[in-house]
Amino acid sequence: MTQETPSRREWLRRVTVTTAVIGSAPGTVAGVAVGDDRKTGETSAGDRDGCDNEGVRLTPACVDEKRDAAIFCVTNDGTDDVTLEWRSVTPPEERIEFVDCRTVRVVGDFVDVILEATFVAADGEIGNVIEPVGAVDGERTFDARELERIPDDAVVGTAEAFRDDPAVPGAGDLTASNPEFDACQEEFFGEIILGGGSDAADAGDCDRETNEKRDDAGPADDPEPDDPLETLTVPAGMTTCFSVEAPDGEIAVRLFREGELLAERTSAVETSCPFPVPVGVDPVTLPTNLLETYL
Repeated sequence: MTQETPSRREWLRRVTVTTAVIGSAPGTVAGVAVGDDRKTGETSAGDRDGCDNEGVRLTPACVDEKRDAAIFCVTNDGTDDVTLEWRSVTPPEERIEFVDCRTVRVVGDFVDVILEATFVAADGEIGNVIEPVGAVDGERTFDARELERIPDDAVVGTAEAFRDDPAVPGAGDLTASNPEFDACQEEFFGEIILGGGSDAADAGDCDRETNEKRDDAGPADDPEPDDPLETLTVPAGMTTCFSVEAPDGEIAVRLFREGELLAERTSAVETSCPFPVPVGVDPVTLPTNLLETYL
């Protein structure tokens, strides 16, 4: 499997998270100081714009294919501590994954895929491109930098996959919004030029990798309600990371709050953990601004 070459900031973030998780294992020492750095004076979960699922974000960090492990992180952007539940599940056969700000992986069989990307033109005007990028037979990765009609510095906001023709924007059989769209804007444009995530965010379910209608969903939108749930408490302004078993690097995590499905993300199979990752260790909590501001 081809690994993406990370930026310096992405690499430092990956090293910090992995080192912290390793440090929670018995007989090891974490290379990161973990302290209480709660945010104050910020908007509450109910007041925030866009699709942040009540101020909670679930992010796949990296995978260790040699040890069949993956790291996921949950960020609490609100002002109150939150107690959540999660479980690992087999990834859906059809899915759309945002590898990074400009790269999208589509798994399944589709006649076409449409990407919507945002950019800032030389004159400072905000531009938007809605572009069909081709069919998918099993699995295909689309890099916006390699697509002729999408500017190199564009950020992909949404992706749609179509099982049949015609491919009409907004009518995809499988759709997904970039869960890190605001952070991508800050990285590439220096500010958030489109508030509340991408335009498609108005449809909801932004932190889920796919917005496909699941006909087999069980109670509380959970198709596997009998499986045990793990409990996770994330303080305000903090990010908690944990490792899970991931055969061949592929696993999905579903995140719940009081029985309601908040998010579902698939492991970052193209993002390799810099160090071996143990499974079954306690979660590790880090100040969010350490991961998002200082690195």
